[in-house]
Amino acid sequence: MRKLSLTTTLLGVIILTLPADIANAAIVYPFEVLTSDSSYYDSPNLNLLVELSPQQNKVDFTFYNQSLLESSIARIYFDSGGLLDRIAAVTEGPGTSFSQPATPHNLPAGNILEPPFVTTEGLSIGSNPPRSHNGVNPGQWVQITCDLTDGGTFAEVIDKLNTGALRIGAHIIALPCGASESAIAVPEPATIALFGLGGLALLIKRRP
Repeated sequence: MRKLSLTTTLLGVIILTLPADIANAAIVYPFEVLTSDSSYYDSPNLNLLVELSPQQNKVDFTFYNQSLLESSIARIYFDSGGLLDRIAAVTEGPGTSFSQPATPHNLPAGNILEPPFVTTEGLSIGSNPPRSHNGVNPGQWVQITCDLTDGGTFAEVIDKLNTGALRIGAHIIALPCGASESAIAVPEPATIALFGLGGLALLIKRRP
């Protein structure tokens, strides 16, 4: 599994106490390419992150591309596990342009996962044509704000991501030689262990 790179956006690692502190913490997950036979599986040069931040009855998911090679996050999908209700807003960073829903409607190659990745209706976005130009390229970001279902909490979102009950997928295009890949957000092994002890937050520099 690819280790999370220490980039200029990474501020540090803070041990938190669950569940009180996690309700106010930003949590970062790296993406990992699905297919182990891919040229980009476990590649340190393909560095994609999603930062989760809590709002009242909502969660912000901010997707960053910190790759050292040509790449564009063109599609983003949620398999919500019944915890996310709908996309309340999409905030486009400079140079990005997205619409709902993504096409195709399910994460490419998501059927190789166990259980298969099934995109929740209404919980996907795709970059507008030209897709590679308007996707999230290196140094760019896009943010998706999702409403929680009634009674849902940020701590539950983190718990379901760690257990795989909630999954976030991304389709990356415009890789060298015209390749494309699908990836899924995964907790690092150290993250899982520390959540069991008290919690891990990777706080990355907020955009201006």
